[in-house]
Amino acid sequence: MNLNKKGYCQGLLFLVIVMIVSCTNDIIIKFMGQRLDALQVIFFRFFFGLVTLFPFAISQGKQIFKTARLKFNIIRGMLGATSIFLYTYSVIYLPLVEVVTILWTIPLFVLILSIFFLNEEVSSHLWGATIVGFVGLSFISLWDGGVSLSLKWLYLIPIASSFLFAVQDVMIKKIVDSENRLTMLLYFALVTSIISFVPAILVWKSPTTWEYAMLFLLGVGGNLIQYFLFKAFSATELSALAPYRYVEFLFSAVFAFVFFAEVPGVNVLVGALILIPSTLYLAYGKNKAQQCFAS
Repeated sequence: MNLNKKGYCQGLLFLVIVMIVSCTNDIIIKFMGQRLDALQVIFFRFFFGLVTLFPFAISQGKQIFKTARLKFNIIRGMLGATSIFLYTYSVIYLPLVEVVTILWTIPLFVLILSIFFLNEEVSSHLWGATIVGFVGLSFISLWDGGVSLSLKWLYLIPIASSFLFAVQDVMIKKIVDSENRLTMLLYFALVTSIISFVPAILVWKSPTTWEYAMLFLLGVGGNLIQYFLFKAFSATELSALAPYRYVEFLFSAVFAFVFFAEVPGVNVLVGALILIPSTLYLAYGKNKAQQCFAS
């Protein structure tokens, strides 16, 4: 796999921004879910995401709706609505760090999908580090994660969400260089808002002014996540970035402690011991990733 040094570093930078914004959104979701139903939280995430795109869409006129991939955008919106609902439900009703731990099955799914749909060559270093991280984190997520043994099946929800997120990553990578990014964001927000509207009405509670403000930020954050993902996937290969998504595990542990007093248990510490060496090996090992850190 031939990686451009500048593009690879830019991709990593954009990915870090995505992870920080994503963790911030997780905190908002967990707070909002204390009173509002997950379906309503999801609707407002999509709706305010759509609203914040309007000024940019108006500035570009009708051409912003022009796309040669309408079917693609609709399918991505449907997958997005489903995956984000599953993830939101998990964040609200399961321990945050544990949810993020299980969510990092995404890189393994991405590596497999990128071989079949992107024709990317995956080095043994990427395979090894990703699989080690996946096996380690999957194992500890089932080990005393703060949820009773009889409810461990709930972790199938974030696993399903992870797979759908990986599918979307591959879809984005396949067309991001040929499609207007704002058009992609607009169609995603439009489709997901429509899909989530009726379910939200069925469980509706009037949000307070504070909740509206937080939900608005959630919508803005959702757009930022997609935008910088587009930037990252344009900068370098998808499989090269996939293993570094594990770093969000560390961000989430810090955020969960600060905002919810969730103290990382032994399983979290073991996960970090598995996670950090695997990502550092990718960065400094004998594959192309080390170019980013070379003098």
